[in-house]
Amino acid sequence: MQPAFLGDLDAVEAHAWFLLERGALDRRSAYHAPSIATLSPDGPQVRTVTLRHVDRTTGRLRFNADARGGLVQQLLADPRAAVHAYGAAEKTQLRLRVHATVHREDGVAVAAWQATNPSARRCYLVPPPGSPVDEPTSGLPMTLERRRPTEAESADGFVHFCVVELQVESFEWLHVHAIDKRRARFDRQGTGWRGSWRTP
Repeated sequence: MQPAFLGDLDAVEAHAWFLLERGALDRRSAYHAPSIATLSPDGPQVRTVTLRHVDRTTGRLRFNADARGGLVQQLLADPRAAVHAYGAAEKTQLRLRVHATVHREDGVAVAAWQATNPSARRCYLVPPPGSPVDEPTSGLPMTLERRRPTEAESADGFVHFCVVELQVESFEWLHVHAIDKRRARFDRQGTGWRGSWRTP
């Protein structure tokens, strides 16, 4: 039986958001770690991020980041970005055009920090991402290399923590099945989406 989305734009839209929502909840999903492309003075930059939250109603995605890193600095300079994710099992590629907002030391950031366990907070206790070093290192103090920090120890990382919220402006869905290839584009229209079929 063929999936409904092969001939129904509403089903395509629902399928795309389902994949993203699953990505935010399931670390085994291919959509859990999409790539984001930003603009920098040196040209385009691409990185993998961890999807933390998806709101289908508002068309927003969120991930956490180090406010000192190049990714955040690039988004502050130019909030336009693109997100890409591909799931081999689903044979589906998603490409999203987004506008970023950085939340730092506000209610959104506080709530996300409180939902992050101390072990995951360790990455905010290191020097700024990309700092030059003389030898390979995680950047963590030796006292934290092999153990989970306490709540109090991890609290020092909050000053470097931020949440990047991405407002989806448009997205493309591509199903790359060997026989039943399909492609569709969706553009934001008010609080909804205007979909159209495209050649794959």
